[in-house]
Amino acid sequence: MAFEELMGLANRLLTNAQALAAVVARLRLDELGEDGDPAVRAQLDRVVEALGVREHLDGLEEGDRAVVAAFVRSYLAQALDLVEEPARAGAWAYADPVLLRAQGSASAVVARLVAEAGLGSPAARILDVGTGVGGLAIAFCRTFPDSTVVGVDPWEPALAIARENVAAAGLEDRVTLVAARIEEFDDPAGFDLAWLPSFFIPEPVVDGALERIRSLLRPGGTLVVGATYAAGDDPLAAAVDDLFTVRSGGSVLTAEDALEGLGRAGYEQVEEVERAWQAPLRFVLGSRRG
Repeated sequence: MAFEELMGLANRLLTNAQALAAVVARLRLDELGEDGDPAVRAQLDRVVEALGVREHLDGLEEGDRAVVAAFVRSYLAQALDLVEEPARAGAWAYADPVLLRAQGSASAVVARLVAEAGLGSPAARILDVGTGVGGLAIAFCRTFPDSTVVGVDPWEPALAIARENVAAAGLEDRVTLVAARIEEFDDPAGFDLAWLPSFFIPEPVVDGALERIRSLLRPGGTLVVGATYAAGDDPLAAAVDDLFTVRSGGSVLTAEDALEGLGRAGYEQVEEVERAWQAPLRFVLGSRRG
């Protein structure tokens, strides 16, 4: 009986995963400007119709289409890695260029959310912690037209791609990439805005990272902490989010945890930003007055 029940559960969940893959495949065909195989395209459209999302897909702007596709591709790749390497310790150890590029493309949405929250300024000097392949650093430059960005990351496979991406974007004079851990990083010029994604920062490092970033902020500068992905009241969604956060070497840091950590590190005007977006992110802020 256990076998039949598990197979039934697997079938139900796989249907959802396959449906999601079909939606992203449809998005990517639009992104590539291709029709694809007519028979396959017809079945993709059938899945989209069954989900009732055709209007949403057709209404997406090009940039949003790329973000959604990248977000899903990254997490499906991480899910497959979990199946293939279930015993691997929690750490960001992905070197697959496809996964790294997808994750970087998905992270670019943070720049828009930061701007929509009224943070940042056109000429800000920005610190991007865990810059990865530079997707967010590039997005910050495009969102804040006179800004400069320093992207810090210890993972060389990602930084190698970041250098290519920054050069391709023509932003080598505005984006500086540094191979370093944030707790060891220093920059005497200081920053007006800093981004710290706690879901990629190991828990033992978080307090030290908060203290280090405060010392790097200019007077009046602001740190934006990305806290644990908001899963609402769904216990399964919360468990899955936390699983992939821990497996990526990050911290399961709630907004409340982040607020307390910022307070301990000496930040002023500590607060959580009211979410006005659907993206599963929570922002907590702390500033440095002097």
